[in-house]
Amino acid sequence: MTVLAIIIGAAIGAPLRYTVDRWVHDRTAGLTIGDGRWGMVPWGLFAVNVAGSAIAGLVLATTSGDLRLLLLSGFCGALTTFSGFGWDTSLLWSAARTQFWVTAISMPIMCVVAFMAVWNLLSATGR
Repeated sequence: MTVLAIIIGAAIGAPLRYTVDRWVHDRTAGLTIGDGRWGMVPWGLFAVNVAGSAIAGLVLATTSGDLRLLLLSGFCGALTTFSGFGWDTSLLWSAARTQFWVTAISMPIMCVVAFMAVWNLLSATGR
């Protein structure tokens, strides 16, 4: 039952990650702020990783058992992606160093902040 819960969560999270990533990317690829390279930042990946981290905080604070595994390991695990982060930032390294550093530093920080904010808020209220 545990493995099935993780599989079901991942089967929902992975296609959602792809869909949201592409949707955000299509709307931000042409950003021309400053030197015009901000459209190269993986905004879609940023969005799914930060949202997934916030959802993980919610799940950790409010669930247990197989439901937690389905949502945290399966859904959030497939929705968020460190490998995508590594890939996209490696592409920025050779093309846009400022955007590389902004992404490489801010995305992990924002993910932790989103997770901790939701988890602490819900843990403090006893939910």
